[in-house]
Amino acid sequence: MKWTKSSANFKIMQLTDLHVGDLPFNDKDQQTLNLIKEQVAFVRPDLLIITGDLIWSKNKTDPAQTMEQLIQFFNTLHTPIAITYGNHDSEEGVTRTELRAMEKQLTHPATKKHHFIVEDRECYCIELTNVQGQLENVLYVIDSGAYDFLEVGKYAYVHPAQVEWFRRVSHYYKQEKKQTTTDLLFLHIPLPEYQEAWESGETSGEKGEEVCAPALNTGLFTSLLLDQQVKGVFCGHDHDNDFTAEFHGITLGYGRVTGFNTYGQLDRGSRIVELQGNHAFQTYIISKEQEDEV
Repeated sequence: MKWTKSSANFKIMQLTDLHVGDLPFNDKDQQTLNLIKEQVAFVRPDLLIITGDLIWSKNKTDPAQTMEQLIQFFNTLHTPIAITYGNHDSEEGVTRTELRAMEKQLTHPATKKHHFIVEDRECYCIELTNVQGQLENVLYVIDSGAYDFLEVGKYAYVHPAQVEWFRRVSHYYKQEKKQTTTDLLFLHIPLPEYQEAWESGETSGEKGEEVCAPALNTGLFTSLLLDQQVKGVFCGHDHDNDFTAEFHGITLGYGRVTGFNTYGQLDRGSRIVELQGNHAFQTYIISKEQEDEV
């Protein structure tokens, strides 16, 4: 399925780090669901992308049941949705394979192109077309994994096979399809380059904690530079960071933490990415506090 822009801008709402826990939902989880519902009604996005840690799985009674209930909630939003997973989604009691199987219950799923799985981590693309049916944007969604089983660092690195997948698919669009597009990439764990990007000084937003990137760098950012069509990367994971930084012509950005049932000092909300018809985009944060002021 391709998304056709019905207006000049295509609005993507990035939700991240919901951290929904056991059923029945507690007060903080209900706050999270209420916020999502309010912000979807307020922004009216064309697409929702959730960049990981939808649920707590460790030490929870039935994380699969929680995920199923969360999907039923997503269905009430009547908005196309894409999902990738974080380090807390499949720690215990449920696997990523099982989580992806539950996505079949979504009534408005984004259509996945160039689907690829390695070590139970999924990569896929979403194609966006203009009203003439021409491809304008490719959204790359990469499951950045959970923890570094090599124990070089704490968090998982983008798998080398995922980097090769990106190189292969981006080559297809650029060389075989001969498309000039403005592309974005979404994942949970920030790339190692986020720290250097912050230090470069061309930033906006908040940095309230360290960049919790993998210790191993498998070269995805270099592949993005060589591709020259990915202009923005958006992650989650670090709840007290919501900054964007321009780094060698690519925007490296965090989403705004959405879930109340987890740590973090930032006002809960979402990141909006508006794709524009002139191969440009703008991005900004919508928080509960800002919504109340409008």
